[in-house]
Amino acid sequence: MKKKTLLIIIISILIILLIAGGTFAYLFLATDLFKTDKQLFLKYAIGISNDKNEANILENYENKKKTTAYENSGSFTVNTEIVSESSDATVQKLKNVVNIANNTNIAFSGKVDQPNKKMEENIQINYSDTVNFPFTFKQDGDVYGVKSDVITPNYIAVDNNNLKDLFQKFGVTDVTNVPDKIEAQQLQTIVLTDEEKNHLLNTYLVPMINGISEEKFTKSENSDGSVDYMLTLTYQDIKNIVSQMLETLSTDTMMINKINTILQEIYKDEGILLTTEKVKKAVTNLNNQTVTDGNVTISVTQKDGVTTGMNVSSTDIIIKFSKVQDASSVKYNISLEGNDTNEISFQILYTGLNTNSITENISVTANISNSINIVYSYNNKVTFGNTVNIEAMDMTNTAVLNNYPAEQLQPFLFQLGSAIVQVNTNQMKQIGYPVEFGNPIAMWFTMPTVYQMYNNASSTINNLNKEEIEANNSQYEAFKGEIRGSQVKALCDKVTINNLNGMSNKINVKVGQPATATTFVENVGDANIIKSSIQAGKNYNVTLSYDASTGFVCEIGIEEIN
Repeated sequence: MKKKTLLIIIISILIILLIAGGTFAYLFLATDLFKTDKQLFLKYAIGISNDKNEANILENYENKKKTTAYENSGSFTVNTEIVSESSDATVQKLKNVVNIANNTNIAFSGKVDQPNKKMEENIQINYSDTVNFPFTFKQDGDVYGVKSDVITPNYIAVDNNNLKDLFQKFGVTDVTNVPDKIEAQQLQTIVLTDEEKNHLLNTYLVPMINGISEEKFTKSENSDGSVDYMLTLTYQDIKNIVSQMLETLSTDTMMINKINTILQEIYKDEGILLTTEKVKKAVTNLNNQTVTDGNVTISVTQKDGVTTGMNVSSTDIIIKFSKVQDASSVKYNISLEGNDTNEISFQILYTGLNTNSITENISVTANISNSINIVYSYNNKVTFGNTVNIEAMDMTNTAVLNNYPAEQLQPFLFQLGSAIVQVNTNQMKQIGYPVEFGNPIAMWFTMPTVYQMYNNASSTINNLNKEEIEANNSQYEAFKGEIRGSQVKALCDKVTINNLNGMSNKINVKVGQPATATTFVENVGDANIIKSSIQAGKNYNVTLSYDASTGFVCEIGIEEIN
């Protein structure tokens, strides 16, 4: 009886241990319990790019666009703000230009049939409620064409074949690197085999991770229930890791050959191929560099067992990445913040991914030195399920540039370019846009450079000392008061020379009234025309006014004395 009882007890204990052992195994393998901060960091760092649900819904959507015809409609807008309270004439002028550019937008709608290589997009650049530039872009097989009724009712097209010959017609003498056909490059060599993946894992990643001590990893719990797992490395740590990996690569024939295969497919230039000697030289150069003090912290955030974000920060820059997703939407947020007050952020949002009506929203926000804020916004709605019919391009009303000889092609393109410039000039006048800035769309992407150029010019003027300002103004002040017509003509000559050479300090001249302006203006009176109306034997009264921000003469008034 005792033996039987003992046996039952032993069996019961074994069953309990087996159950407990299975439970502990589950807790260790499937949950975060018992894992070190290092193990948890690796787990959720891998999770940032290993979400199968996210990958599947996005991949299914992209594949559907490749295999199913669809309709689309959307817009592209840009909003720029100059953060300056300056009353300087150049800043005010740029603000006026920016306001016109902010009112400009691009609207589009069309149909896409990738399986049959067809597309038709109706695009309209809206400068105002009444001024716009509409055009149509069309693909029919390998022929791509564009037309605008305000320029020509016919399509101007290019056949995506024999492009070397077309470039030679344009006057390009060296077409060695010009392909006969432009195709989307799909890198086959960049795909890793299972053997290559295991080699990378065991030769580089595992030794690298094992070489980082446990105390480099920490964690922090947040008030919303999320947890941050952090890896902090000094600049010297990073140098040592990179140096060790390069040392390993220098003798790793498999990976050198793999890298060279990829480089050859992309660049087709053997001069850039990797060699053992090049890697060893890179190691030597790296080891000879002096490392400054500083840290880099990589932080991975998880909530409810799902990776939601990753941050990389150092003394110079902070990079933040986060994602939010559910069964029908995915949203990514990426930002870069520099210690020079520059900041740029991206937001990519897909909604309706499990329906036939999907929206794509992309926004880019840039803050440049706390002086310019720019927001770029792209919105597109893709609709599946409707019957999509795209008519073939009418070749009787299409000018395919490939088919024209060079002696006809170049004059034709010159005439086409002239017509576009003329239409643009007329439309810019209608909306009051300064012709020297070209077009508001150009300003969308060059505004930071233009602002810096004008700001530097303004700073240079504002930093001039009193003697320089007085020296500049004295050449006009010598004519101030009552003078003869012959002297007025000489004054007009000086103004003409100034206005031809000056960028933002052009002097306005007006007749019959005194000078009153307190700022520079762009549209100044033609001093040569005014000179021709002055009579040498008569007397005139000359008055001057000055720019409030710089102190330079900005306007001259000429009044005849009876």
